[in-house]
Amino acid sequence: MFSGSMVALVTPFSNNLVDFCAMRKLIERQIDAGSDGILICGSTGEGLLLSNNEREQIIATAIEITKKKTKIIVGCSACGTDNAISFVKQAEKLKADGVLVVAPYYIKPTQQGIIEHFSRIHNDSDIPIIMYNNPGRCGVNISIDTIVALSKFARIVALKDSDTNLSRIQLIKAQAPTLKLLSGDDASLLGYLAHGGDGCISVTANIEPGLVKQLTSSVIAGDIKIAQEVNKKLTPLSETLFVESNPIPVKYALHRIGLIKNELRLPLVPATQSTTVKIDKILLST
Repeated sequence: MFSGSMVALVTPFSNNLVDFCAMRKLIERQIDAGSDGILICGSTGEGLLLSNNEREQIIATAIEITKKKTKIIVGCSACGTDNAISFVKQAEKLKADGVLVVAPYYIKPTQQGIIEHFSRIHNDSDIPIIMYNNPGRCGVNISIDTIVALSKFARIVALKDSDTNLSRIQLIKAQAPTLKLLSGDDASLLGYLAHGGDGCISVTANIEPGLVKQLTSSVIAGDIKIAQEVNKKLTPLSETLFVESNPIPVKYALHRIGLIKNELRLPLVPATQSTTVKIDKILLST
């Protein structure tokens, strides 16, 4: 259900309100580029800084704009299981195609706690679930054994993994062959796909949706040479978009190409001058 090139979309703001006009342009741009899915309300979309009403409006608007031309996935992350379930049920009610749920952050649960967190969410909903492993943000790494155990649940259908240990891919595929494996680290995307990954949920695709789509499609089609050529173009951008906390750099880059205002919600602040200089240089060279 979830594979190929998918974008972790930013949430555009104007005077601290969601800019739905800019959001429409961003989504239509992704559809035109052939993106296989759009994640909204994720960490790139400042999902934890949105009100419940804003989340509802964003989900409903995204679904209305896409008209099933691509999949809409909703970030439903929370450090508490009950709060995550509430987000999941909201996405389900609004008829999203799936939800992305990260391992509980800050709490640092055990692996058994992670299993029970996801199993509760699964059993209290009827929507496809993508697990999200992001140890850098969450303080806990979902182990391979835990991933395999959770893959046995009928609607836990995919894993987005930001662990850069690419050896995990084959180990997971050997034990959970039906689970779709998605890269959560743009800088290592080519390697992730070459090791058997099924796609990505990409920050870089906000800026270069066509190239990320081409890279992903080329690897899946077995054309590694083309993928390597595209990767050379993407690598400087992918690395620079993470020199400060995401989505600070990507929002500046989208602002520079005229798509959104360079506005974030506290405690996120605009990119430093050294970062903007790096991004400007890359954008001018593409």
